[in-house]
Amino acid sequence: MKHLVRAFVSSATMLALSFAPMTSYAAVATTAFNAGDLVKGSGSTVYYFATNGKRFVFPNEKTYFTWYKDFSSVKTITDGQLAAIPLGGNVTYRPGFKMVKITTDPKVYVVDQGGFLRHVTSEQLANTMYGLNWKNRIDDVPDAFFINYRMGTAVQTASDYQPSNVMTQTTTIAQDKQLDETKMTVTIGTVSNGFVPTTVTVKKGTTITWTNSDVMTHSVSGSGWSSGNLESGQTYSRTFTTAGSFDYKCGIHSVMQGTIHVVN
Repeated sequence: MKHLVRAFVSSATMLALSFAPMTSYAAVATTAFNAGDLVKGSGSTVYYFATNGKRFVFPNEKTYFTWYKDFSSVKTITDGQLAAIPLGGNVTYRPGFKMVKITTDPKVYVVDQGGFLRHVTSEQLANTMYGLNWKNRIDDVPDAFFINYRMGTAVQTASDYQPSNVMTQTTTIAQDKQLDETKMTVTIGTVSNGFVPTTVTVKKGTTITWTNSDVMTHSVSGSGWSSGNLESGQTYSRTFTTAGSFDYKCGIHSVMQGTIHVVN
């Protein structure tokens, strides 16, 4: 990566343009995807769709492959739907997977949950945690990505940080970002883009919040419930406590329709 981008959101946007996965995808777009899914538009950039309704970009392939083995689970959505989902920032290395070093900093760090970097204070510690070939378990992180991490306390003893335990405790990006997985956000886009995602599957007890990101007024209406008119930027929340499938639509623009599948 040649260009150093300092602003967090600008970094996510600019780096997305240059992330080119080494594979091809199905061209058919889907409107059904869930929190935790990997999505992309017509371009090559892959995003993690989070419970907060935002998309997090993988700044490079090294970061991606700490979380996933390949690109087989990536879902293609329309460019309009992708644009309706706000950017949340960059994905960071999966905690415990590797050690990292900032290109302008000689110190070696482990990655802890929440994107915390913890200085490994000795070679002996690195050897204990990652074995005799520990030097091969270090990736250089470009300066442009440093802003995505936070500085934590140094690792003083092997008991302070056990890579296998950290990985076991952080199996999803949502866990790493410390997002509440009992809540989910659906974006209300333009009339042509509709609800994003259009169809989702959630567990019983999940609270779904609809956020109107369009300049036009919309509403969310299901059987026996309605948000009323939602102006641009306004939200409506509903907790689904019964298993089943629930259709809903915009009461103003009936062409906008969606479905919530609730499972036990």
